[in-house]
Amino acid sequence: MSELKKLEALLSQGRITRRDFLARVSALGAAAAVAPSLLIGEAQAAPKKGGHFKMGIGAGSTVDSMDPATSDNTYDQFVIMTMHNHLTEVDEQGNAVPDLAEMIDASPDAKTWTVKLPTGVTFHNGKELTAADVVASYNYHRGDTKSAAKSILEPVVDIKSDGKHHVVFELKEGNADFPYIMSDYHIPIMPSAGGEVEGAGSIGLGAYRNVSYDPGVNAKFERFADYWKDGVGHFDSIETIAIKDVAARTNALTTGEIHAMDRCDLKTVHLLKRNKNVTIEQVTGTQHYSIPMITTNAPFSDNNVRMALKHAVDREALVKTILRGYGKVANDHPISPANKFFNAELEQHTYDPDKARSFLKKSGLNTLKVDLSAADAAFAGAVDAAVLYKEHAAKAGIDINVVRESDDGYWSNVWLKKNWCQIKLVNRLHPGLAATFCRHIVDTG
Repeated sequence: MSELKKLEALLSQGRITRRDFLARVSALGAAAAVAPSLLIGEAQAAPKKGGHFKMGIGAGSTVDSMDPATSDNTYDQFVIMTMHNHLTEVDEQGNAVPDLAEMIDASPDAKTWTVKLPTGVTFHNGKELTAADVVASYNYHRGDTKSAAKSILEPVVDIKSDGKHHVVFELKEGNADFPYIMSDYHIPIMPSAGGEVEGAGSIGLGAYRNVSYDPGVNAKFERFADYWKDGVGHFDSIETIAIKDVAARTNALTTGEIHAMDRCDLKTVHLLKRNKNVTIEQVTGTQHYSIPMITTNAPFSDNNVRMALKHAVDREALVKTILRGYGKVANDHPISPANKFFNAELEQHTYDPDKARSFLKKSGLNTLKVDLSAADAAFAGAVDAAVLYKEHAAKAGIDINVVRESDDGYWSNVWLKKNWCQIKLVNRLHPGLAATFCRHIVDTG
């Protein structure tokens, strides 16, 4: 990475001020090469610090924990991102850039990755960040573990410290995208002792330290005075509240009990837009809704069955009916239009009951009956989507039995346990699963 690129990364992350950036760029004689967008906002007023921010989250369960290894819903993800930092993060252009890492270097074959850590960075418990903490944090998800990050770290052969502030990753084979793996929300850097992590996620390096945590209810945080990154953490305190009922969540927003919410009810978002005290933010993200299956179990182990199910759903109708147009049909993969690798030319699987029947015949079946586990814990409107899918599939001779699961404990009792279910994902699908229906959505809250 060139010196100019390093400075641009430090500026975009808030590690240096624009004044320092311009001074150091001038010393390099490279001012003409600086992207103008980096300097936008120089004259803007600095954000005002203070206040208490309350966020209503449409997820959460009594079986949740602060352990990032087992995080499986947006409530816990919000907690992780509030308290922790990772070696890298994905910027607004979709690039993996340094977060905690001060510098990342790769060998020519991309099999060896060396990360340089900053000095003087401390955890919420006062412990200084060292390479040993990174090694322990990554090993926490390797070996004998139930961590959701275990599969993406399987290519890692070894992790070792090379001095107090350098970490070396050895991979089985070259991977130019390894910095993206470092940004996975399951893998924040936690403090360690004796080679083991401390606190299982309750102690972090983030802008806010945890004050209290009540699983499935609320979590409270206060600003960490010794946070290492400038320009981040403007509120004095933050509270996240689990409000799974969308009507209750919307009412809390409109009455001022909370300041922001996710998962707007798409059936009533047009009414929220009329409220002058409410702002609706819309961005195209990498979130997608899918109906994955365990492809190692029959009948889903037969690709012809999977293809029949792909052609037995009217995706356009689902986007129009369930998402109220706030989204678009995806293409059975997790690459959204917001991703720089999106391919708009891929042919889409369309609703075709006759083609679905032909695939069933190729599998040796004339009809098919399967259970689909559904719960709005997966995503808003998931149960309605399953019922519509059932209606669509019936025309192809496929009988989908919609099993209505409990929202509470859905992720621990259904996900990765039932053969066919629903899920909301960001960026990637779980290895070994095939999506039969996948929609990119527009975040409306």
